[in-house]
Amino acid sequence: MFLVKILNWLVVIFIIAAFYNLFFGVDSKKSFIQLQDENELLINENNVIAIENNILESGIQSRQKNDAHAEKFAREELSLIYKDEEFLSFKESKKDEPK
Repeated sequence: MFLVKILNWLVVIFIIAAFYNLFFGVDSKKSFIQLQDENELLINENNVIAIENNILESGIQSRQKNDAHAEKFAREELSLIYKDEEFLSFKESKKDEPK
């Protein structure tokens, strides 16, 4: 019975020591302050990226609704043409090349 009381007190002492180091230790306060500062920086960066994301999304949506932009993209980027259109392609040559 005496051994059980000693083991119980030992467990209680270990728990108290662990909680003391967790909440009141020197390293825990420093790391907590560093984590708070890092969290504020990440929140600010996240807000900036969210604003940029909203701008990009609105640009994408406006371009998807605009037929002229879609046609320009298809012609310039994808080299697409209508069925009855003629397509002229010019080859760039360097001035130093023999003809």
